[in-house]
Amino acid sequence: MSEIPLNKFEKRDLILRLLKEGKTYREICHIAHVSPREIKPIAKEYERKKRLENKKEEKDNQSTQIKKLSLSSRAFKLFIDGKKPTEVVIELDIPPEKVEKLWSQFLKSERMEECYDFFQMCQYYIPTFLTIDNFMKRNNISGPDIANVLRKANSVINLNQTILNLKGEIEKLKQNKNNYSLNQNTMKIYYLPPLGPLPRYYNW
Repeated sequence: MSEIPLNKFEKRDLILRLLKEGKTYREICHIAHVSPREIKPIAKEYERKKRLENKKEEKDNQSTQIKKLSLSSRAFKLFIDGKKPTEVVIELDIPPEKVEKLWSQFLKSERMEECYDFFQMCQYYIPTFLTIDNFMKRNNISGPDIANVLRKANSVINLNQTILNLKGEIEKLKQNKNNYSLNQNTMKIYYLPPLGPLPRYYNW
């Protein structure tokens, strides 16, 4: 008695079952009476679904593990993954003040608290600092070099102030000199030098 041929759906289910059992293409061809060309698209779809299921299972396991962690550990993991504090606020559904405190603790644990303190103090000057950094990179200037430039610039500012002060002193001295000369001329007018002895014809 001959076997009843399988329809395409039954054949597909059989191939999937054999793939799950780990059978090779040659074994499947012999059992299901199909060619490798028929197996290939079904195997490709089976492998794709298998990868998606594995990824989903892995993600679910990670989520379960993360939920078991403390709040600070969950936040730290998100920071390590590159999440911004704003994203952590949303994902963990906690107040921004709490995230800011956790962010500070995370940076301290990573020995980057100085960076955070710098940002807190100079956050409004960040665009200027970035401009300086780009200038240094374009001109191949090192950190010590720019520090020397800034020190010299500070010396130049002090020197300019000294020059302005000296100019002011010079103007005062000039004014005093002019006032002194004017006073001397006035004294000459009002205080004439004494005359010598009068001529004989003045002796009466």
